[in-house]
Amino acid sequence: MNRLVPQKRISVREILRRADRIAGDINVLLVVIAIGLATLDATFFVSQKVVDHLPPITRIDHQATAQ
Repeated sequence: MNRLVPQKRISVREILRRADRIAGDINVLLVVIAIGLATLDATFFVSQKVVDHLPPITRIDHQATAQ
């Protein structure tokens, strides 16, 4: 029985070149994700500092004043 797709032997050099290209693309993706997470972390840190410097909220209890 003949195969429809002939088998091509892929050299080790070609496999390594493909793996290197894939690793390079993954590295770019990981750098983008790391920058995004660092930005999110910095935003959270700044927002916590802003919240700490806000004046306290005065709450009115309607049941306590109604007596």
